[in-house]
Amino acid sequence: MTGMNNAQLNTTAMTSPDAGAILPDLSPDKAVELLKHLSTQGIIDLGSAEEDMKKKKLQEILEQHPYAIYQGSDGKWYTHIPDESRKEKRRKVVKTTLEKVHEELYKHYTGEKEHERLMKTTIEDLFPKWLDFKALHTDASTYITRLKSDWKRYYEGTPIVKIPITKLTRLQLDEWIHRLIKERNVSQKQYSNFVTIMNQVLEYAVDLEIIESNPFARVRVDGRHLFRPEKKKSSESEVYSLEEEAALKELAWADFENRTKTYVLSPLAVLFQFETGVRIGELCVLRYEDVHGDYLRVQRMYRRDNKETVPYTKGSYGDRDVILTSEAKRIIKICRRFQKENGAPKDGYIFSIDDNPCSYYAISDLYRKYCSKLGIEMKSSHKVRKTVITALLDGDVNVNSVREMAGHRDEKTTYASYYYDRTSAEDKVKKVEAALHRG
Repeated sequence: MTGMNNAQLNTTAMTSPDAGAILPDLSPDKAVELLKHLSTQGIIDLGSAEEDMKKKKLQEILEQHPYAIYQGSDGKWYTHIPDESRKEKRRKVVKTTLEKVHEELYKHYTGEKEHERLMKTTIEDLFPKWLDFKALHTDASTYITRLKSDWKRYYEGTPIVKIPITKLTRLQLDEWIHRLIKERNVSQKQYSNFVTIMNQVLEYAVDLEIIESNPFARVRVDGRHLFRPEKKKSSESEVYSLEEEAALKELAWADFENRTKTYVLSPLAVLFQFETGVRIGELCVLRYEDVHGDYLRVQRMYRRDNKETVPYTKGSYGDRDVILTSEAKRIIKICRRFQKENGAPKDGYIFSIDDNPCSYYAISDLYRKYCSKLGIEMKSSHKVRKTVITALLDGDVNVNSVREMAGHRDEKTTYASYYYDRTSAEDKVKKVEAALHRG
């Protein structure tokens, strides 16, 4: 057999039932040397010897195992393992095959130290390992950042994360989650975010065979009377009114014409966003190759956390086409003409004068500057998306078309989170009057 290290050879030599016959009173080094020689000459098969030893050891374990091994009506195999940490001094073992039960018993009786370590593992111990595991399955570093934030806010230092996972019960977890919901007065969305940690860490513990099943999966939370109601934010804070939009656009055009920004095309990026509703991360990395007649193909985004451009957009919607208005096309032409006059790459980023994306912060800072000048509440680039979507729906554009342009998976998101009222208080009064007294 090849691939065995010295430690394995030593173990084989010292524990083999025939070791005394093959290896008389020799030092460990001499024993290993002799075994290697015998293996090379084909006199002994170390692999078979090791397997035979394991079978013999398992047979001894099964003969001394104090609990019955049986197959249940569900087809699974059952037994118990001694466990001093449990009140009943034993732990149930459930496996899909008899072989897996035997393997569990072998590991238990021959690796008690490792078993004891696993029995003491807590949520606190496992969270960093689970987080590394999650990071392998996503490119969204912001998601990992949010998980870390939720850990600090809802879990770190709390008693529940210090209890060995093997001792966590459904009742403990039920009391923990309901108490947390009430004490923190959390909303449905907050709950959905932070409960992911507890649920998935315990599922990870199942995969590691620390526990047989996830006890949190049996916890039921009825949020109808528990979660803090989430009131939809006011239209005034979430979208730009018609007057605010017009005034902001004047400031952006003035900035571009006066060349007041280091990133001279960033004011045009602001104006373009009011025509398309693309996300700021998408806006920064739009290229001329994305323009196809009346359509703009949105297929990449800039991630500000690690300053990289990735070939996909936020969420799972995928690439999408946004209709270009005549004003949007005019802005693109102005960008191209400016770049040509200043020797910039002609087929690169639309809102950049070099080979780098337009600065994320150059655009976001403009919104702060313009809102401050107008004396209104700060409204970010995301509020522009809501403004554009609201304008499209107000203009009787089919909601499915709006959803597709926005990159939403369902209409519920478009209506519930992006549709607001842009009319002034005076206009609202007139519309209500007209609606109720049409005759």
